[in-house]
Amino acid sequence: MNKSKRKVNIAFWVSIAVMAVAIPATVYFSYLLGDRNLYIASVIIMILAMVPFFVSFEGSKPDARYLAILAVLTAIAVISRVAFIWLPSFKPMAGVIIMIAMSFGPQAGFMSGALSMIVSNIIFGQGPWTPWQMFCYGLIGFIAGFLGRSRILSEKHVIRTSIVSFILVFILSGLVLDTCSVFLMTSSISWQSAIAIYLGGIVPNLTNSLASSLCIFFLLKPFMAILNRLKLKYGLEY
Repeated sequence: MNKSKRKVNIAFWVSIAVMAVAIPATVYFSYLLGDRNLYIASVIIMILAMVPFFVSFEGSKPDARYLAILAVLTAIAVISRVAFIWLPSFKPMAGVIIMIAMSFGPQAGFMSGALSMIVSNIIFGQGPWTPWQMFCYGLIGFIAGFLGRSRILSEKHVIRTSIVSFILVFILSGLVLDTCSVFLMTSSISWQSAIAIYLGGIVPNLTNSLASSLCIFFLLKPFMAILNRLKLKYGLEY
């Protein structure tokens, strides 16, 4: 196995361990402890989100230009959410995260998804839901990165990419964020209250997924052209 392939495998398994074990455990203990350790849990998840990204470099120092570009792209994702603060549930941020993941891979998508959520919540409000949101959007970025590598998501197929992204955001929002509401909004969990919350989340999730899908439909080709030009100019391939 050559070095580059070994590096990808290590980063992949570290990512799986972080998402399947470390972050869910942090979210769970954050729920048990309530608001008292909210920020500690958020910082832990933020650090965990960075781990797979830096492991992919396998001991080498990340290119400063690469990190600067990812920081700017994460800021753009934050702005895309803040710009629509006046329109409930219609937030195209996941669309931006998906495009970042398509260009820079699963680890970068995971990190930008988690970080953009905690940063944007400085404006939207931090709470016990923040770790859940970080996990959800990090997971969206991670899966989108793999779908991009397999060419299921591609700037050459805008409509397909928009539809798949809509489905991805809708399913994960329902699974993670609505489950968060089940735990945080009910004093005693029952099937009736859980079903009511999941049904009540359908319209907001559809609206949010539509915003991300439209973002990709209109911006995918020009956005990816800029990212690909930057990668070519600076020799950024990770």
